[in-house]
Parts: sequence; C-alpha cells; structure tokens
Amino acid sequence: MNKIILLGTGCPSPSHIRFGPSTLISYQGVNLLIDAGSGVTQRLSEVGIQPSEINHILITHLHSDHIVDLYQLYISGWHTGRTETFKIHGPKGLKAFFETTLEAYNPELSLRRDWENRPNNSGLNYSVNEIDSTSVLTLEHISVNKIDVDHYPVEPAFGYEIKLDTTKVIYSGDTRYCKNLERASHNADYLIHEVLVDLPFNKTRMTEETVTNVTDYHTSPKEVGLLAENAKVKKLILNHFVPPVFNEEKLDREIKEHYSGEIVIGKDLLEINL
Repeated sequence: MNKIILLGTGCPSPSHIRFGPSTLISYQGVNLLIDAGSGVTQRLSEVGIQPSEINHILITHLHSDHIVDLYQLYISGWHTGRTETFKIHGPKGLKAFFETTLEAYNPELSLRRDWENRPNNSGLNYSVNEIDSTSVLTLEHISVNKIDVDHYPVEPAFGYEIKLDTTKVIYSGDTRYCKNLERASHNADYLIHEVLVDLPFNKTRMTEETVTNVTDYHTSPKEVGLLAENAKVKKLILNHFVPPVFNEEKLDREIKEHYSGEIVIGKDLLEINL
C-alpha cells in the first residue's frame, strides 16, 4: 500500500516516545527513507520492513540526530539480505562523513564479512550522491527535488519535494521560517514540517544564548501555520518536535489560529495512506 510512515518524530533529546527523526515514503513498491535518526531500524522492524528493502535514503543535513543510524541502516541491510547498492543522497560533506564512519568500523566489518561468509557481499557496495542541482532522483512514478532551506549555520540544509505521480509531498527538514520552502510548498497535498514548540530555560544544560540560538534556527507554531496557509497546503503533518513531550492540544490551537487546513500532530509509527 502507498503510504507515509513517520518512523521517528523526535529531536536530539532522548525519548522512548519519539525516536530520532526519520520518515518513510512507500510508493509503487519503492521505499524512500528521509533521514536516519536514532532507532530507525527498530522502527522499520515495527512496521514490518527490513532495512534491505530501503531503495534510497535522503539526508536533509548533517546534524547528528539525522544521520546517527546511517551505518546501522547500511550494516543491518546487509544482514537482512540486501544485494543492491546502498544508495544515499544528501548535502555536501555526506560522502566524507559516511566514508569516515566506514573507516572507523572497517576492522570489525572486515572480520565479520570474512568470518560470516554471507552470499551477498554486493550489498556492501554503496553510492553517495552529494546533491549539486535541484533534481535528485527520477523513477517511473516518483521524482525527488531538493529545496534549499534555512538552518544556518548548518549549510547546506535541504528539504525535499517528492512527486508521487500527481501527489505532491513536501518535507521541510530542519529550518527556520523559509520563503523558499513556502514557495515550493504551494498547493502541496502534504507538508511534513518540523516545529519548535517551546524551549524552557534549564540552567544545568543551557545558557540564555542556547535558548536564543536553538529557537532561532527552527520554526515556531505560528510560523508553521502561516507558511502552510500562505502556501495553500492541503494537509500539514507536524514532526521533529522540540521538545519531544509537549501540550498537543495547545499546539493544535496555536497553529489553527493561522492555518485553516487539516493538521496532523505526528507520532512515531503514524501511517498516512496516499
């Protein structure tokens, strides 16, 4: 069945309720995974999908909470029988990150590969597409274009426009309010967007500057609502919640003050049929 599955809707703060950010789009037999947050393979297991069944991975940016389980996807895909090349698409710097990770694991992986003598060593092949144009991926029923978003000082940072035949899905990635994203989201059937709900000061792990700077490069509930309304988005799906535990009814009310369409407050493992 064609669907969007929110595998992880959390943020860097550890949470057993909301795992690290990762979203699966399954369409016409193709599995696209956006980001590889903590626990992504466990969440895939919960929805009955093997890591070996992931066809392409889209990375939005190189913050740790979005890439921390990329190697786990790679190795567990091999363990579960992948024979095809492991395909990753994302911003400049992704290739160096992934190959440095492979280098760190090389003694362990080499020993495991030689001793276990699995029949699918071709599944350890990989390709990293560092995106340098708008077009990312073109398949029979799917096209993916990158959207430059504003998560400064993280550069580059991408959102993605995913066209599934006539259905348009926009994925924001991490960003502050971004006019470029708003333009790309025009008349989208689905906008999957991050939101910073609140960041109360905690002197044991923050300075005042921490609160200011973290708040500055994410999007507030009001801003999410305005962007979705201006873009005439049909359905707004919220994810990547900061913090992972918050008053959901209050968030819904705040966004409805600015957006008249349908709002979905995402949860891990939520499935949306396409």
